[in-house]
Amino acid sequence: MTDSQSTFKDEVDALELLMLRGEASVKTRSAMLSIALLDEVPDFTELRATFDYASRQFIRLRQHIVAPALAITAPRWVVDPDFNLDYHLRRISAASPGKLRDVLDTANQILAAPMDTQRPLWEVFIVEGVKEQGAKAALVLKMHHAVSDGMGGLMLLKLLFNDRRATPARPPLAAPIPEDIDSISLSRRGISQAIVRVIPSINTKIRVGIRGGKDLLQHPSERLDELKQHWQSAKRILSSGDSQPSPLLMRRSLGRRLDVLEYPLADLKACAKTLNASVNDIYIAAIAGGLHRYHSALGCKLAALPLAMPVNLRTANDSDGGNHFAAARISLPLSEADPKHRINLIQAQVQQAITEPAINIVNRVAPLLVHLPASVLKELGELASHVDVQASNVPGLRDPAYIAGSKIVKMYPFGPLPGIPLMLVMMSHEGVCYIGSHCDTAAFSQPDLLIQCLSEEFNALLKPAASPAKKKAPVRKPVAAKKPAPKKAVNAKASIPEGSKS
Repeated sequence: MTDSQSTFKDEVDALELLMLRGEASVKTRSAMLSIALLDEVPDFTELRATFDYASRQFIRLRQHIVAPALAITAPRWVVDPDFNLDYHLRRISAASPGKLRDVLDTANQILAAPMDTQRPLWEVFIVEGVKEQGAKAALVLKMHHAVSDGMGGLMLLKLLFNDRRATPARPPLAAPIPEDIDSISLSRRGISQAIVRVIPSINTKIRVGIRGGKDLLQHPSERLDELKQHWQSAKRILSSGDSQPSPLLMRRSLGRRLDVLEYPLADLKACAKTLNASVNDIYIAAIAGGLHRYHSALGCKLAALPLAMPVNLRTANDSDGGNHFAAARISLPLSEADPKHRINLIQAQVQQAITEPAINIVNRVAPLLVHLPASVLKELGELASHVDVQASNVPGLRDPAYIAGSKIVKMYPFGPLPGIPLMLVMMSHEGVCYIGSHCDTAAFSQPDLLIQCLSEEFNALLKPAASPAKKKAPVRKPVAAKKPAPKKAVNAKASIPEGSKS
């Protein structure tokens, strides 16, 4: 935990506003969720003090969005004068017998519930009565994607967690000053600012226009080539590429399910080294193999399907919170059995996708989209259904972490499901990769089979790395060895490794 206050911009950008408007429909809600299994039930008074202090640093925890009555200025993040920490912190009990499956089902209900957009967009649930793998409780943190992307969420976790069980002393830190700003007063402020800015803005636009026109006249072929390249790039990004959505995954519903996988980070790194790849390449290749197994088990032959992944655009000058990402899309090779060849295909596509000139096109057109009626936005949202899977890989924490006297035993991440069949998020914690699966149960009608297939593919891919060949040992009298109990697919887990992006 640090003692400095993070920096945030006041204006709500268009992408954040689009995600907030999506809260009106179950199919386009954009909340993220993490589950931290704890070795002890945390002291609730200390937990409250921890979140109170964090809300003074990560002030988005105290802010809500105010939109103007007239669309003449941007919506604002405003420190909520009615902020009540006790509304956001809650205690519940896990359903009997308190196993991981019970925690996941409880978290699924929490994630599916709509958020109160008049309040700060986060909630925390302490789940007691947990009896799973050395854990006695779980901390479920739900945060709307409008607040921040995955990297910003990691910054919040670093503020909440300590490196020791006893909470260190904290220096005094003033709370953000509440702001009594409503939609009417924000509109009035916008009118005043518009009058002050209009003349300088016109002059600036004229100068920019003159420079642009002069540049076009002096270098017509170069500028036209750039426009053509951006247009072609945009078409590639928004199209399904060489793959069409899977016929097995066409249905959509309100049904959701959370599952987990986990694997040692060292095994993923060893596998990556063997195949001359990155940890992220291994992650995506295992997803491809797992989905191939799923389709084959259900009698569907499929060569490829469309997969999207976020690309981190955050720079050193960006605020700590907010969203700084773009979406890259590839054709995920399912039918390629050879792992090395499969990885080569993935690497080539990812490299092209992240270097597309129009990689940030969604953020650039978002200011136009926010003014469209909800019915039109809903139709545009159907474009997301042309992607079958989204896969995200977020760096995690390397060292042991504690909160309110409890140690984090495991950390499971889950992303939103914006009209797509499957969202997978990988995050590492203390040398273990945890993967959270969030699927639509109409698209994936057999979710247990999905997790089994993903687990089998990860195990097959990582087995050579996890069991390196050993030098021949001296002959000894054989000793009967117990066969390891097979892992249950529902309890398998995985994560996101630090520095895995490539």
